[in-house]
Parts: sequence; C-alpha cells; structure tokens
Amino acid sequence: MTRRLIWLPIFAAVATTAAAAQRIRLPAGLAELEQRAVKDSNDAAAHYNVALAYVNAKRYDDAERALRTAVSIEPKLAPAWLALSRLPFLRRPRLWDEIYERGVPDEWVPRLHEAESHYRRAFLIDPLVDLRMEAVARPGRSAFWVSSPAAEQLYNYLFRFLDDLMEGRYEAAYGRLNELYDNMPTVRERDGLPNFIFYYRGLAAAHIGRFREAQTDFSLLLQRAENHLNPDSLVYYLPLELNEYRYMLAVLNQRGGDPNEAIRLFQQTLENDIGYYMAHVQMANIYEGNQMWPQAVQARNRAINANPDDASLVLDLGLTLAKSGQWASAEEPLQQAVTSSPRDARAPYYLGIVEQQLAKPAEARAAFNRFLAIAPSRYERQIADAKQRLAALQ
Repeated sequence: MTRRLIWLPIFAAVATTAAAAQRIRLPAGLAELEQRAVKDSNDAAAHYNVALAYVNAKRYDDAERALRTAVSIEPKLAPAWLALSRLPFLRRPRLWDEIYERGVPDEWVPRLHEAESHYRRAFLIDPLVDLRMEAVARPGRSAFWVSSPAAEQLYNYLFRFLDDLMEGRYEAAYGRLNELYDNMPTVRERDGLPNFIFYYRGLAAAHIGRFREAQTDFSLLLQRAENHLNPDSLVYYLPLELNEYRYMLAVLNQRGGDPNEAIRLFQQTLENDIGYYMAHVQMANIYEGNQMWPQAVQARNRAINANPDDASLVLDLGLTLAKSGQWASAEEPLQQAVTSSPRDARAPYYLGIVEQQLAKPAEARAAFNRFLAIAPSRYERQIADAKQRLAALQ
C-alpha cells in the first residue's frame, strides 16, 4: 500500500497553525499507568496505555520506548503502530507545513519514511483502527476559521466532520457527511463529489457498524480507481491506490456478514500485491469460523510465508491446529512461538494445553509454569485455568 502522508492535503487546506494541544483520555494517571506497566511488564496493552500518558506529558522518547515494547510483545497491535507513526509530528509540529511545502529537512526524511511504514501497517492490521491519536498529532485549526461567524459556519459545514472522525465521534461525522451529500441539488453533482467525501463517510459508517452503507461508498471508490477516475481537486486529492479500496471493501464484507465476497476480494488483493499478509490472516479467520480447517491452516501458513518476521502469526497457526484437534501438529508451532515471542504469555498457555492433550505431563507443567511467571494480571481466567491444570498434573 502507498498511503499519503497522512491525509495531509486536507489538513493543509484547513489548518496552518501549530499542532493542536489535544489530550488523550486515559483510564488512570501517569504514575498509576507507569506502575501497571512495571507490574505487568509483559502486557502490550499496559505499555500502550502508559505510552499515551507519556504523549500527554510530551515525553515523546518515553512514549516511543513504550510503544516499541508494546508492538514487540504484540505485533498486531494496530493502535500502537498508528501512535508510532504520529510521534514525528508531535515532536516537530511544523512538519505538516514542511511536507506540504516540500521543505522537510534531510535529517527528518528517514523518520517520515518510517512513520509512513508504521501508518501503513496500522491500517493493514485493522482498517478500522481507532483514529483518536490523529486528533492529538494533527495541526490546529487556522485562525481564519474562527475569525467570523460566517467562517465558523463554513468550517462546520465543510470540515467539522474531520474533527468528529479523528476524535472518535463517528456518528456525528457520518451525519455531517450525509448532510453534505444530501445538500447537493442534483444526482450528477452528488456523483461528482470528490473521493475524500466518500472515503471519510464510508470510514465513519464502518466505525458505527453501518457496513452496508460503508460498502456502497468503498465500492464507488473501487470503481473509480478501476476506471482511473479521479474527480478530486488538487487541494483535496486523496491518492489511495486501487488495492487499498479492494482490501478495505473485503474487510467491510467480512465484518458485514458476507464471507464469500470478502474472500474473493482478499484473494484479488493478494493477486495484485503479495505484501497484504493480513489478507491471509483475515481469510484464515473466516475459514476457522466456518470450521474449514484445511483452508484455515493453509491460510495461516501463507500468512507466515508472507511475513516471517511477525511471530504472532506462528502462534495463530498453532492455535488453529489445536482448535481443529490436530494436537500433534500444533505442538511445534506453539513451541516456536514460545521461543520467538518470549514475552507473549499466550504461547506457553496454549502450549501447555496441547502438551496436556498429548499426555506429556512434564512438558505441560513446564509450559504452564512459564505462563504463570509472565502472565499479565488481566489474564485472570487463563491464570485460574492454568493453576487448575497444574494441580491436576501433580
């Protein structure tokens, strides 16, 4: 995928001041979140939460360390990848203007390339990743838009949906974009609206579970891309690639209850770009949900081949094999997951269950003891289960 850096053209059109001083709402204060991350040092969620607290405190080096720890434990933690992609813009708010003006200092170019990679990965893992980190890192609104009631009214009509979308008010964003669409006086003018209107409306619809409406918007975007149509102006140009629309539409069909169409679109996505390893993951999830075990195992293996650096994919394979009752086949990938992801408590827990099923009590005890030594406290159910299993193995 080649995604723009990062919705910049629209931001540049509506915002030219320094980054907005937004704060992220968190379940606890910084000190408590730091304590949780120390106590549950193998909990990716704990490191992610404390990273957001560091962002609020403008301790960006600490935030980056915590985020990198989170994704090292759980490589498919999409919000953490998105947060990593925004840190350069928090550290240097004028980057927005420098990108728009093609004046990025040479020393910042590698950071932007890395940010782009992290951004792509977040949306590849979960196209519906929570967007509230965007509200923290994006530029503030230009003073022009608050200079008069008329300017503010125009902003509310044309651009307020961006505030709603990035701050998690998806229903409000969807309503505003629908109003903008409905106010077009003719069908021709509605059909001629720029891509970004349909993109953001479809995204907002998906976030509130309106998958049919989201599919309609992304089907239109896919058709435009296939026909090489781009009605966007130069200011609002949103250069998504054809395969991005296809992948997003596949996910929408998957979540909207049409697995066959989702699989067809995932397969088309992979035919055009083998780098979409998450398409294999999503197809495996669909096959697994329908107990199509050979197809699920094949998709898991293909995901590993497409992205061998993600150790969580090996864990996924082991779990699928175990769920299908292939205990002997599940043992090796779960052992590999324990070795390659030493801080992921899920791997030894499920390995212990498999070893128990294979009548290997010593190996099962070792796996469960390892799990109990590293398990985050929020794994209460698994911890209780592992203790019971250990007692039975004595």
